[in-house]
Amino acid sequence: MDRFALSTAGLATVSLGGIAAAGVNISHSADRWAGEHAWQMVSSGGALLASATGLSYTHHTGSFSYFSYTTNSAATSHWGTVYLGMDLGAGTYTVSMQDSYGDGWAWESHVGGLTVSGDASGGASFPSGSAVSFEFTVVPAPGAMALLGLAGLASRRRRRA
Repeated sequence: MDRFALSTAGLATVSLGGIAAAGVNISHSADRWAGEHAWQMVSSGGALLASATGLSYTHHTGSFSYFSYTTNSAATSHWGTVYLGMDLGAGTYTVSMQDSYGDGWAWESHVGGLTVSGDASGGASFPSGSAVSFEFTVVPAPGAMALLGLAGLASRRRRRA
């Protein structure tokens, strides 16, 4: 992933490691039987990036930029919602969701699901069945792309000097 910094001289510097990264927010709404939930996120090249089994979350390519959750003690049908943040490069990603019991992520009035927002959007609710999937595309923010271009100009300027 690319990381940007503005030096005191005003030149943008970049450490190259891929395409400009974008912030992606994941929201996992879990029904009462959250232990039955599982999901995996893979890149278009098939690399496993993040996964969850029950309420155990793993970021396979680094660490989550944030992790938090809320519980719903008032409702017996909704355990709560887990919030995760990731930096992903531009591209298309697939999320596969499973329920080990085969009844989906739904219990009584609550239908759980997984939502992606930030520099990407997509998601799926999971009212019944044993598996569902969806794709989403990450498009880096225009500011990140502008910094990448500025870094290219700065490096060209240094070579000429």
